[in-house]
Amino acid sequence: MNKLVKLIPLSTLIPIFLVTSGCSAPKPAGLTEQQLVSVTENILKAIDANNYPNFTQDFSNQMKSAFTQAQFDSLCAQLQTASGSYVSLGSPSLADNQGYAVYRFPAEYAKETVYVTVTFLVGGQKVEGLWFDSLALRKANP
Repeated sequence: MNKLVKLIPLSTLIPIFLVTSGCSAPKPAGLTEQQLVSVTENILKAIDANNYPNFTQDFSNQMKSAFTQAQFDSLCAQLQTASGSYVSLGSPSLADNQGYAVYRFPAEYAKETVYVTVTFLVGGQKVEGLWFDSLALRKANP
């Protein structure tokens, strides 16, 4: 009976620990918020200018090799057609996903708001992932 009494408090602590461990604050990239905004704006302005070298300047080596000039050209055309020209960038929100700092920015384009997601390793300074999402882009790529 004594062993059962000791297990009851322990069993109630395990779910509490699991719930609270999932609620910790997300860990950031190794850049300040101003640097994150600067990197993201550089990417968006490079797309508008159709400038592939500037587009990839803040990418990790793996990201540079994965995002080819042909993919960049396709992205430029899709964004211009669906969303128009880049106008401005809003403030990011941060999420933490298995060792990555995931930043989601609302970006104003001439025709709509596009949500730009930029991913860094936690503590990292190079772009590891990049996604664009909007209603018009979803319609263009069913």
